[in-house]
Amino acid sequence: MDSFGFITGAGILTYILVFWLVRLLEIHENKKWVPTLQPNASVSLPEELPLISVLVPAHNEEKVIELCLKSILEQDYENLELICVDDRSTDQTGSIVRKLFHNRANCRLVTIDKRQAGWTGKCHALDVASGFAKGEWLAFLDADSSLHPKAFKQCLSEALRRKVNLITLTPRFVLRTFWEKALQPTLASMAAILFPLSRVNDPSSPVATANGMFFMVSRKAYDKIGGHKNVRDLAVEDIGIGKRIKAAGLGLLFANGRNLLCTRMYSSCGEVLKGWTRILSAAMNYKPSVVIKFLPMHILVSFPCFIMSLCMYVEPAQELMPHSWFLLPLACVFAMILGSFRFFYELGLPRRYSIYIVVGNLTLILVHLIILKKILFKDALQWRGETYCTTRYQPKSLEPSTKELWGTQAAKQLTDELDVAMK
Repeated sequence: MDSFGFITGAGILTYILVFWLVRLLEIHENKKWVPTLQPNASVSLPEELPLISVLVPAHNEEKVIELCLKSILEQDYENLELICVDDRSTDQTGSIVRKLFHNRANCRLVTIDKRQAGWTGKCHALDVASGFAKGEWLAFLDADSSLHPKAFKQCLSEALRRKVNLITLTPRFVLRTFWEKALQPTLASMAAILFPLSRVNDPSSPVATANGMFFMVSRKAYDKIGGHKNVRDLAVEDIGIGKRIKAAGLGLLFANGRNLLCTRMYSSCGEVLKGWTRILSAAMNYKPSVVIKFLPMHILVSFPCFIMSLCMYVEPAQELMPHSWFLLPLACVFAMILGSFRFFYELGLPRRYSIYIVVGNLTLILVHLIILKKILFKDALQWRGETYCTTRYQPKSLEPSTKELWGTQAAKQLTDELDVAMK
């Protein structure tokens, strides 16, 4: 009997089984901590609806901007203002928005000709937009995303009911091409591993994040944390804002928005790789130790590694355990199928798409290697055609500073104001 092959194969299979059992446990925990918002659920709102200012940054978004803005204009919420920022677009974005906003008193188009030094383009655009906003709540929506007509009523009701100052949603991905189906969900799963939503919603846990595709924050809380000024150089400003809101004790809720929010982030393989490399590298805070921590995990649970471990395990296992050798591989297969099915269901995607995890996982390994190379060789951060730093992969820090933790008394005051708003 090949003892080494048996031990190695059994060890890898056991690791794969544990990995998927942990994912299933996280999904189960999400059921307790992460509400799934339904469009037609009953809502509890104040008689005088607070003004919600919806801020949409747009840089060369002619293909998607109309769908995004129409989803806001069709909201079943009577007290909205919409501010769209045409951020240095060179296509027809501006003219499309102007045509759509014509004769609408609650809509404003803001045009930016130059990015402010030291800021990422998106943060600068949203900071400018927030200066025009008059709402008690600010809603930030990416141009490649759209909302169900009842989204604002559901989100505001849930935020007030749970006494939180920021509510954000997981999206339902719009997947059309092979590469979108193969890569998007699996790469998104890495974000779920880095930021388990059950811990994000647990007030006693320091884990925090937000989804920049859509989040809604009270104006007072937004101003208290310094708005986008305090995350001006972050490539994942949404995570930075989520961390600051939670660290300040202002209340954060990450809800499942598969029925309210949909997005089509990228369409080609190259776009997916570039986009998620930026997102995940910044989410891991550009730390090689974090990348190296997760890289072996994805290698060990990959399909080629599973096949290799089977080849090493089966023959000696049949000799050692002739009547039960198949139990461990069977448990692995069952856990993989159940875990992927449950994850895709939570994303609002057909379960048949889970077969693409085989390709997605290999791509995730490649993304980790690309990230490691960019960090070690201090590559410049490139985003939306701009190079933000030529000497190192910037920005460096997501975490709020001690100065930004402005005390529980102020946080309690805002929570009390939410109580008053409900009444």
